[in-house]
Amino acid sequence: MLIFDQDEDLLVFESFVDATDWLEAIDVDQGEYTAAYTPDGGVLALTAPEGPEGSVVLTRTGSADLGDLERRVACYWRRHRTGRPPRDPAQTARLLIEEENEPRPGWLARFTALLRRDAAGAGAEPAPAPRHDATAQGDGDR
Repeated sequence: MLIFDQDEDLLVFESFVDATDWLEAIDVDQGEYTAAYTPDGGVLALTAPEGPEGSVVLTRTGSADLGDLERRVACYWRRHRTGRPPRDPAQTARLLIEEENEPRPGWLARFTALLRRDAAGAGAEPAPAPRHDATAQGDGDR
């Protein structure tokens, strides 16, 4: 699913379930999302039938508007992927899903990298990593 918000930002989901689990009914109820499509241009309807506190429902409308979807995807590429050749809606959806599923370094790896960068910038040696063979009782050899 390719879903566009009021700012013409693009959200991509692998399935109806993924979309309805992630989207919030209050946003749907307030009209935050302006258009929803399948990658082949099928128009989807986003509703919050139980109101802002309920669930989100995503349904096929039976109509298609590939031209509008392609226009919106091209706009996304111009705004967010400057300098890269635009891709069609299906390719764009696959790319964004693949990027979302790429493993990312955890917080500790990012923090350690920042410490190393700061230490290198100051000309100092980074502090050695703590030893894991120390006991909680301390060093009894002193």
